[in-house]
Amino acid sequence: MRKPLKLPKESDIDLSGMDNRKETIIAALKDKDEAVRKAASDALEKLEIRERIDHLARKIESGEMLEKIKGIYAFNGMKGPKVTEILVRAARDPSEDVRAAAVRVLANMSDPSAMQQLAEALKDTSPIVVRCAIDALAPYKDPRLLGPFMQALKHADRGVVERAIEAVGNIGDKRSEEAMVYFAVKGNPRMKGLAIKALGEMDR
Repeated sequence: MRKPLKLPKESDIDLSGMDNRKETIIAALKDKDEAVRKAASDALEKLEIRERIDHLARKIESGEMLEKIKGIYAFNGMKGPKVTEILVRAARDPSEDVRAAAVRVLANMSDPSAMQQLAEALKDTSPIVVRCAIDALAPYKDPRLLGPFMQALKHADRGVVERAIEAVGNIGDKRSEEAMVYFAVKGNPRMKGLAIKALGEMDR
């Protein structure tokens, strides 16, 4: 009889450095396959960003606006609590462009722990940031977001309202029926189309 696979304890795993990870990636840069070399190049770039994460965090915290935005987008496609923490702080920056960039990158992480901060961004004074927040939250299709999305239906910005109608429709909750009927009758052509689609897909 085969012995059951014995997994190492967390305490047995060395997580103290990145040397082995980096050596493996650098070796893959010489692989015969082009796709492997490209993956290794992208991975090495991300690894080097992690190695100077504290420096980037300081730039995002106190640099010029363009430095902040460049630093935020450096984390695009990366994961981890430290990255999330830096982006969450950036989402509260005085500049709407910086806040919008942080929300976009948080969205690409698909990290449930960032959902609360993204929901907070729905209350932002900038329509651009609110649009980004709705785009970021819509894929979750979380019924807890119905209330915040319904509030966004009252926004003065047409782009925010259109995105909110689509996000509400994706949740498919019957409690939104009255609002969807309103926009199906009173909205602009795009709002009407989104609201009618939502009514057709809504839970009974």
